[in-house]
Amino acid sequence: MEKTQNSSGSFFRELRRRKVLRTCVLYIVLCWGALQVGDILFPAIGFDSDEASRNFLYLAVLGFPVTFLLAWFFQITQHGIVRTTSFVERRVLSNIPPIEDRRHNGVTTYFRKGDEHPEYHWILSAETGPLAGLSFGVSQPVVLGRALESDIAIVSPHVSRQHAKLEVVEDQLYVEDLGSSNGTVINGRTVDGRQALRHEDEIRFHDIIFRVNETFSRPRSEQSAMNKTTFIQAPTDADLKQ
Repeated sequence: MEKTQNSSGSFFRELRRRKVLRTCVLYIVLCWGALQVGDILFPAIGFDSDEASRNFLYLAVLGFPVTFLLAWFFQITQHGIVRTTSFVERRVLSNIPPIEDRRHNGVTTYFRKGDEHPEYHWILSAETGPLAGLSFGVSQPVVLGRALESDIAIVSPHVSRQHAKLEVVEDQLYVEDLGSSNGTVINGRTVDGRQALRHEDEIRFHDIIFRVNETFSRPRSEQSAMNKTTFIQAPTDADLKQ
């Protein structure tokens, strides 16, 4: 029922876009006006008014579907009669912005070890699939799936609408399969529940591969070292005598 309503709504939107309704209304108005003029002119030129009006009405009815089809396929513009182009719906992906784009002339490479992004501890890089060559920083929960509303949308028939979820808990990255049809595979093994990820782990959704990268930037290492408590043993009397 809902699918039928959506189809009907799309059809009427397309009628408005192609200006079919406006053209049909204009055709009816013109035919009515011509019929009124004909009622005056037919007797003057020796035609039977009733028969001529009836024949004109028949022709107008037969011309209506022709007008409908012409209005569907063509439009009258300032440049003349042009064919109406088909409508292609464009939906905007709501992906989180990538931090790296390695796509160059069709050649893609994943995140290189020499590149550093100190603001992200974990980085997800696409090696194959529609996002190949892009890298995403992961700091908040990220849902991957075919749905365009996903944090990282992977437009592929082999990926479920909500396929998997990445989440960072206490600086540790975890992946969780969200009940996908083809499953989530980590380093060749299917994920069962939530699983911790490590540097250079491979995440596979059927034929689509992502690579996990853990960054070890200098500022983070220095901060970790500063947060650690250092214990210094006090010298004993024997040490002082020496």
